[in-house]
Amino acid sequence: MFRFKKTSIVLGVLAGVLCAGSAWAETKMRLAVETTGGDPTNVMLSAFRDELKASAGDELAIEFFDGGSLGDENALAELIRAGAVEVIPLGSDGVAALDEKYSIFDTPFLFSGKEQARAVLDGELGDLMAASLREKANLEVLAFGELGVRVISNSKKAIMTPADLSGMKIRTPNSPTRIMAFQTLGAAPTTLALGEVYMGLKQGVIDGQENPLSVIKEFSLFETQPHISLTNHIYTPITLVMNGQAFDALSDDLKAKVKAAAEASVQKTRDLSDESDSKLVAEFEKSGVTVTRPDIASFQTAAAPVREKIAEIVTPEFMAKVEGAIR
Repeated sequence: MFRFKKTSIVLGVLAGVLCAGSAWAETKMRLAVETTGGDPTNVMLSAFRDELKASAGDELAIEFFDGGSLGDENALAELIRAGAVEVIPLGSDGVAALDEKYSIFDTPFLFSGKEQARAVLDGELGDLMAASLREKANLEVLAFGELGVRVISNSKKAIMTPADLSGMKIRTPNSPTRIMAFQTLGAAPTTLALGEVYMGLKQGVIDGQENPLSVIKEFSLFETQPHISLTNHIYTPITLVMNGQAFDALSDDLKAKVKAAAEASVQKTRDLSDESDSKLVAEFEKSGVTVTRPDIASFQTAAAPVREKIAEIVTPEFMAKVEGAIR
């Protein structure tokens, strides 16, 4: 009930603020993201906006809301389905809340690395996931960007094997499959909003967290974490989505421009990911952080049961399709 009221208020305010300002254009498009500049999700949406402005010109009235001005990712997911915003980027846990098939991205070591993940998301796997989200939530997948590969940071000790995680309070997103994965590895997963992680780490509410290196940098988490372990346990895409009805209402020409802008934004996130991975390890080490390269084989073995449990959630048939697309 509370969420319904909150969403209704936001919808009302949004309608009042926006209706006059965009009446002059043939088509209005409202873009929203919970993060600020520099975060990969913000980079993707900003690049999409800039590319679309350049190609569509006066055909579109584009309005951009970032920094959580319209709410967090969960609130934005409600707004886009209600048609109050047209385009948002979603992390894996946000999109999995709309379509359980996206829980596959919480499968540890699903991909051999970033290059494989990019190739299959640009091809058969991307098509498979896009069709599922359209059917489940009536959202059009414009493209798959890149948040990056996730690593583990903590304030206790170097993590070399899963045994080192035993009992450690590791912050995870509020994703049932991510929580289950870290429970399987022996940790004590704790959910906490990303914006609260820095203080949670500093105050000892949590012992560690898992995110791509770029997020650890963006939110200054390395300042409270003397240990980073390059587990690279999960590849997280950014799913850039558009309200399905709004997409269908576009002319063929505008649809093509929207898709082209989305593809351009993908490259921005991948470039950012590669740049972060190439320079941040040295930067963190220079600041006093101990960066370790763990025994990946031991993590793969310990995480094997997670794949079976996720297959039960997305259905074994769908998991077989995913694995077929990856091969």
